[in-house]
Amino acid sequence: MMQGKRHIILAFLLLIIGLTDFLNRILLASNYRPSISLLIITIAVIAFISFSHKWYYVPYLFMFRKVNEHYKDMLDDIAITSDYTGIISTPASVNELEYLINLFKSTQKQQTELVSHLTNTNKVLDQNSKFANAIVQITSEILRSGDIHSILQLILNKAVEIIPNAQKGSILLWNNGFLEYKAMYGYDIEALKDFKFSFNEIFQYNAEDLYEPIIIANVEEFNMKLKKEKFNVLKDTRSFELNSCISCAISLNNEFYGTINIDNTESNYAFVEEHKPILKYFAEQIGVALKNAQLLEKILYMSQYDSLTNICNRAYFEEQLNNLHIHCKDTNQSYALIVLDMNNLKITNDTFGHEIGDKLIVTLTDYISNMEPKAAILGRIGGDEFAMVYKDVSKTEVHQIVQIIRDHFAKYPFIFNNQELLNISFGYGVSIYPEEGEDITSLFKNADYLMYIDKRSFKNASIS
Repeated sequence: MMQGKRHIILAFLLLIIGLTDFLNRILLASNYRPSISLLIITIAVIAFISFSHKWYYVPYLFMFRKVNEHYKDMLDDIAITSDYTGIISTPASVNELEYLINLFKSTQKQQTELVSHLTNTNKVLDQNSKFANAIVQITSEILRSGDIHSILQLILNKAVEIIPNAQKGSILLWNNGFLEYKAMYGYDIEALKDFKFSFNEIFQYNAEDLYEPIIIANVEEFNMKLKKEKFNVLKDTRSFELNSCISCAISLNNEFYGTINIDNTESNYAFVEEHKPILKYFAEQIGVALKNAQLLEKILYMSQYDSLTNICNRAYFEEQLNNLHIHCKDTNQSYALIVLDMNNLKITNDTFGHEIGDKLIVTLTDYISNMEPKAAILGRIGGDEFAMVYKDVSKTEVHQIVQIIRDHFAKYPFIFNNQELLNISFGYGVSIYPEEGEDITSLFKNADYLMYIDKRSFKNASIS
């Protein structure tokens, strides 16, 4: 590059010499002398060299030095953060400047690629961080909360937040042969709360692996297969306006129990294979939450209900009665408390065994549970002692209810192994709130007293 510039300067100098000599010949004409022409040319060359040195060469050297210093500093910075340390050296001449610029461009390109890679890595790390936080929150909510609906909504919210390109979502669970919406993100849950899908209307129908996530690139085309009335409901609620979806089945006790769907409304290619493991994790967490909810429900049931009769145990009966008492007190309503105690259960156990005694208890409570009118509360408060509550009934009506029970078991003896063993009988007492007691303790005390009187009447009648 420097050699080319020298040739240009030399050619320009020769052009000036030739032009000067030509002008000298014209102006002097017959008086032309070569010595004078040489002198003039010499003066012109000196003037040109002086002018070039001052206005071209000196500024050029100054600029070149500054450029070298600038690129040296820049390359030193590059060398610190790249693998070129010890390889790149400051060029010794302008000939190497072009090489330096190309090398810098190449290094700059690599740095741009590195920045892009680091940016993508940062996005992945950010996504992983969100994912880890979601795991902690979901696990904590599952362990802490007994509200399955809030857990499902939290899982869905986190799935939409973490999965790239997710805009909407829903969770559907199996109920009586249909899938129903239980959690939504970006949809009108009130408009779709009664909407149901059969199994052959969901994305997993005919899937090769039921429990592996699947990507649906054209949801609209899939929805066209629905029945017209369902299609119109989805269209009217704008649930139809989807381009793509990623869906995964939910398993509970190794059986299909529902689906989680994450949707995009803008692109048919919003979801890719890398998104599948993320969604599968959320589907598995829903399964864990549902199983825990079942266990909690079972534990709660066992803590509230008698295992033999499946009616309230004493503690839960008293809790329910206390709630009803407060309600009736606030609304000026009445209720009747009935205490009932079976006759001769100990003799039955001693004679026929405890299995027969248990069957007698179950036979009695099953009949009371299913008869009309139904008791507001029914509980087993002792081994052979039971309590019932009826709202807004008179004392006469309560006695009629109890008499119906007595008449039934007097008419139909207890049968075991095709043998009539005995008739179920009991003593009972009734207290009416608020006429016969303004607090629960007084009501129980009065009902117990009347019940023991009734039992003594039964014993006296049996003796006579």
